[in-house]
Amino acid sequence: MHDADIRKILHEVEMKRICALDPTTRIIDELGIFEGKFRIDVAVVNGFLHGYEIKSSEDNLDRLLAQQTAYNKVFDKLTLVADESHVEQAIKLLPSWWGLMVAGMRNGVPYVDEIWTPRLNPEVDAFAICQLLWKEEAMSILSQRKLSSGLGTKRRSVLWETLSFAVELTELKQIVRQTLKERENWRDGSSRKRGSKKRSRTRAKARGSIAVSVPGKAKVKGSTRPLSKKAMKIKEGALKNAILTKACGKPRL
Repeated sequence: MHDADIRKILHEVEMKRICALDPTTRIIDELGIFEGKFRIDVAVVNGFLHGYEIKSSEDNLDRLLAQQTAYNKVFDKLTLVADESHVEQAIKLLPSWWGLMVAGMRNGVPYVDEIWTPRLNPEVDAFAICQLLWKEEAMSILSQRKLSSGLGTKRRSVLWETLSFAVELTELKQIVRQTLKERENWRDGSSRKRGSKKRSRTRAKARGSIAVSVPGKAKVKGSTRPLSKKAMKIKEGALKNAILTKACGKPRL
């Protein structure tokens, strides 16, 4: 099965089941971790942070070991959703606490079945968890705990480190999950990484080069007008790998 087909049936079956059990669940497609160096295909945020990694018939499992190392530091639970062709190899590669689901076609109908359920991950790392937070979010959490003194101009890595040492892991997990559930403007956050200033300047330059014709007047060479916020939002929404999020039963882009 293709990636899009597996993702679709995963949402229609597994995500629907999870949302029925807990309507406050938030589903996040393509959640970036470690400052976007890795992206889990589907993340479920409720009482746990549960990551689902998809391996379609077009994929191989060459990257799975590297992905495991990263995912194991962040997610409470993890499940590999693999095409039928990968199941035998996946069984040999997965840690004992990972869950495994198989996706395929049965009598011409797509299906996804659970082979075994995931268990709690024993390798979660506090600093890696903190990296899911935007700088403003980390600063707000520190301020609430009166730990923000002198940190206003520090890099976000310093804020993450301070949080990881100051807050007990169980509480830290809960705080991060709640922050992810309440977060808005995901696409704004998806660009908050190294090089974002350069990209912003490039986009601004591109916007400035768009000529606008005024009815009834001659078109003046070099005459420009920035795109409206709405137009920019639509344009950015088409960018490849944009983060899509939704709460159960209510799309949130």
